[in-house]
Amino acid sequence: MPKKTLLELVNTAQAELGLTQSSTDIGNTDPPTVQMLALLNLELDELRKEQQQGWTALQTEFNLSVIPPVAITGTINTDSDLITAITGTLTTVEAQFWVALANGLPSSGGACRVILTSATATTIQLNMLAIASDTGVSVLLAKDTYDLPSDFDRYIGNTWWDRTHYWALFGPDSPQLDQLHRSGIFTTGPRRHFRQIGPYANRYRIWPAPAEITEPIQLVFEYVSNTPVITGSDLEPATIVKKQYFTVDTDTCLLDDRALIMGLKWRFWAQKGLNWVPLATQYKNYVEILKARDGGNTTKSLVKNPSSYL
Repeated sequence: MPKKTLLELVNTAQAELGLTQSSTDIGNTDPPTVQMLALLNLELDELRKEQQQGWTALQTEFNLSVIPPVAITGTINTDSDLITAITGTLTTVEAQFWVALANGLPSSGGACRVILTSATATTIQLNMLAIASDTGVSVLLAKDTYDLPSDFDRYIGNTWWDRTHYWALFGPDSPQLDQLHRSGIFTTGPRRHFRQIGPYANRYRIWPAPAEITEPIQLVFEYVSNTPVITGSDLEPATIVKKQYFTVDTDTCLLDDRALIMGLKWRFWAQKGLNWVPLATQYKNYVEILKARDGGNTTKSLVKNPSSYL
């Protein structure tokens, strides 16, 4: 069945509530229509959070090819936070996303972070002081922090894998464990760890810093997207644009149309001070049915300790 557009969703709710149907939603100045649009976008936010693992329509895989480190040489001095007289190119090196690894720098795996650099710099500033002096020392700059996808809402648990080494990542690490790794005596571990890092809560940091030159690693995880609305045609995938809210009358939604309509109806009735409870009860029962059906169900074992899937 074709998905309903924004205008069709609102019109259906209006008709079922006995209200006059609007000819347009976006740009409409009629107060009830403006309110319905706002409540429908609110319903989008609430409905997409209902499913713990995320609705299957919003489950997305993120593949990350970790960038190989950059090799440079430079001069370091005891109790200085600068690497000077640099030879090598810094075109890809970004402040806060990269760490420095070298003899004479603190040895914790990823503690010595680049905090000031540019593509043409001959000096790099770090967030820690050197513990020895050396001239022409070899330095590896490794990128350990990456932007999360722009539509990232939340992780799907136990999907973090290192596909290069065929093992699961450890994490998400707590701030305490991450500081133990980066500020203690550790330089590496049997597997990689990860955590989500601010200040914008949209960055993915790994430890130890990836110093592999010949074998860049491939990491993967699944997440729930926060963009349930689409503009464009399913018949022409290249035209599809995903977004978080309805902004055009012809927008459609990846979530269930009937749930959106039912959610809009009870929220609108509640705002008007009318008897919204029966509508909300019907809505909640319907959403529970959708949650039970979404993505199918695994076989449940009656054995106390079922066998491993391996």
